[in-house]
Amino acid sequence: MIQNPILRGFCPDPSIIRVGEDYYIATSTFEWWPGIHLFHSKDLKHWEQLPSPITRRSQADMIGNPTSGGIWAPCLSYSDGIFYIVYTDVKTKKGRFYNNHNYLIQSNAIDGEWSEPIYLNSTGFDPSLFHDTDGRKYLVNMRNGFKGILLQEYDSKEQKLVGEIKNIFYGTSYGYTEGPHLYHIGEWYYLITAEGGTGCGHCV
Repeated sequence: MIQNPILRGFCPDPSIIRVGEDYYIATSTFEWWPGIHLFHSKDLKHWEQLPSPITRRSQADMIGNPTSGGIWAPCLSYSDGIFYIVYTDVKTKKGRFYNNHNYLIQSNAIDGEWSEPIYLNSTGFDPSLFHDTDGRKYLVNMRNGFKGILLQEYDSKEQKLVGEIKNIFYGTSYGYTEGPHLYHIGEWYYLITAEGGTGCGHCV
């Protein structure tokens, strides 16, 4: 039997994927080095820690980042033999104002060397990379000020965001819309977000 939590200790903002018979989780360490931890399991019960994808300062310079700032919500994904992680580096957070920047790193092997970061945008935190069935890729993230969920295409060859930025969801009356993840299942697209803040009003 699998019992929660499947990872014990300091493992905030987990992102999980399955590749073949293997499960992988990425978690944040906020402003503490290395910023991102990776874990591997075959059965969701027994986990081993893998080398961090962040191994050098050029990938995540967190000097001067505030307490509970640094790297937020690393989103791990896999497509066509490549592992991707998109993450936010939070430099300032005062009230509803955040100075944050979103980046992408990638690797051909989960435990191999990861690329230098590719700058994506600074429009909001909690980025997620969506791989559509037609091969196109899209970045979704919350809009600064909790003003909705933004979507923009990512060109993996040019390694940059391209095309129009669209606000695809403005949220509900609960507010604080964040943490978007987009899925294409059958004929439908599904957007899952968090709302209500991170306290007792938290909801999905």
